[in-house]
Amino acid sequence: MGASITLAGESLIAQKQGAGEKLEVARFVLALVPGLDPNAPVDRAAGKPPASQIVFTKAYDRKGYVSPNQVIYSLMVGSDVGDWDFNWIGLEASEGVLLAVATVPVQQKRKNIPPLQIGNNVTRNFLVEFNGAQALTGITVDASTWQHDFTVRLNGIDLRERLSNRDVFGRVCYLADSLQMERSFDLYQVKAGIAYVEGIRVELAEPVQVQLPALPVKAWLDVALAREGSDSVAAWKVVFGAAKTDYVDSNGTAHYLVELAQVSVSEDIMDLRQSEPITGALVKQFALRNGDYENLRARATTKDDVDLGELPNAKSDDPGTDSSEILATTKALNALRKVIADSEVGRIGTFAMATPPPGWFRANGAAVSRTVYAALFAKIGTLYGAGDGVNTFNLPDPRGKFIRVLDDGRGIDAGRVLGSLQADETRAHNHTGSSAAAGGHSHSSSSGAAGSHSHTAWSDAQGNHAHSVNNSSAAGGTPGSWTFADFGGGADQPANVTNEAGNHSHNIGVGAVGDHAHVITVGAVGDHAHAITVGYSGGAETRPQNIAFLACIKY
Repeated sequence: MGASITLAGESLIAQKQGAGEKLEVARFVLALVPGLDPNAPVDRAAGKPPASQIVFTKAYDRKGYVSPNQVIYSLMVGSDVGDWDFNWIGLEASEGVLLAVATVPVQQKRKNIPPLQIGNNVTRNFLVEFNGAQALTGITVDASTWQHDFTVRLNGIDLRERLSNRDVFGRVCYLADSLQMERSFDLYQVKAGIAYVEGIRVELAEPVQVQLPALPVKAWLDVALAREGSDSVAAWKVVFGAAKTDYVDSNGTAHYLVELAQVSVSEDIMDLRQSEPITGALVKQFALRNGDYENLRARATTKDDVDLGELPNAKSDDPGTDSSEILATTKALNALRKVIADSEVGRIGTFAMATPPPGWFRANGAAVSRTVYAALFAKIGTLYGAGDGVNTFNLPDPRGKFIRVLDDGRGIDAGRVLGSLQADETRAHNHTGSSAAAGGHSHSSSSGAAGSHSHTAWSDAQGNHAHSVNNSSAAGGTPGSWTFADFGGGADQPANVTNEAGNHSHNIGVGAVGDHAHVITVGAVGDHAHAITVGYSGGAETRPQNIAFLACIKY
């Protein structure tokens, strides 16, 4: 049998969820589809069968929710309807969209036609599951109110019986030597008998052999109430290991493990069972009948008989009583608790948690009742605010502030009164400073005249000397004649040449003048300023390292 939400139905669900609209399922559609394989997966893309294959259509009869993500619709077809067969079931929304489909082997629906034919009733439930199914469909009726599941009821009966047995026998109780491990003909076995484990009754009609692993080993009894066909029965087995705990298997069945025996390397068996010497009807083990019993204590039991000889014989309601011979009553205890509690009223405490503990208010300046919290009002009055002036008063509000112990006459923080606030302040101290440059600048300067003056100078004499002049001969080599050169058509000039007379030099001397001075004048520059910067440190407030806790006041 296959069942699934169709692709069209999935799209409709998404549209409704997106638009915040309600999904309305309108009707069941039953059809007989030739060649349909009920074991094949549902074709989610397919639509309704053709009209010729649809055999019945009807609005649902009931609807309910199973969980927030599961809703169920129910169809009931009475014996007055028929005759037809079907193997396809569809659930259709009010928009005509095929929401979900299920396929089944061919089912018959017959109409009751006495005396010719006995009809039948058909009931079909369709469970649809998707996130937010209950909210989207608006179903408010729990399906369990109109659907009856005997499996759930029978499981409930089993549970009640198991818990009732546990109330009587505890977690584990072996009756006498039941299920005790022993050796028989070099084999290990557990004896026949009855044991109760977590209220499950285990009964062995005869001994059962057990195969042990390598020694030493510890044996445990594993007990469960398991499904067997249409019933639930006690199932058990012997398991081994140093330590075992209860567990739930893959089928969801709870298993309970209790100690059975310890077998040593030398094959010695240590019995680990918790047993009671019960060999018959349990009622015979109880002292319910009239009469005296051989092992019953004398009726005149004294404190000394039961090792209570040191127990005082007197009691008192007064918490102020100071005596080891008197027991305090619960009344005395409550009176003492009240004294302690009253002394705590008005106390400010800090807590490493987000909410106040019982009996404490957040210290947040809130206005609270003067009558309901009369004890606190009696302690602090209107010191932190008068509330509405009649019915309420204000709590202190130390939030975000450090608590400073009241000076109370010492003189360090003189003048303070209880509950007063003090503004923040920084103690006087020094800062380092630096000046900034004010821009480059220059000064003009000039020197004044120091009066005219002169210096005398001379050169020393050097030896006399002369230069010879070479005269050219006249034309034709006639002595005493001169040759004249023509310089551009002018008058002829004689050309004479002197001979060099050797290099020589003269020493030049300059006479000194007396010392004198010059006046230097520097031009002024306009006034200017330098910016002074004081080093910055710190944040928006002055505080030590700290940690934040919740401040509360005891009421």
